[in-house]
Amino acid sequence: MVWIAIWKVVLLSSLALFALLTVVTTVRGAGDVRRLFQRLEEERQDPEVRE
Repeated sequence: MVWIAIWKVVLLSSLALFALLTVVTTVRGAGDVRRLFQRLEEERQDPEVRE
């Protein structure tokens, strides 16, 4: 009976960590994509601008 409780805790902890990592990756990825499009727009307007 104790093993079932331990595995439930492990499973729920893993799922919670996966959900947290998914949210963090999504938010940070969206910021990266936004910056990418801003740089592309700047380069389209002024091709001499390079970093």
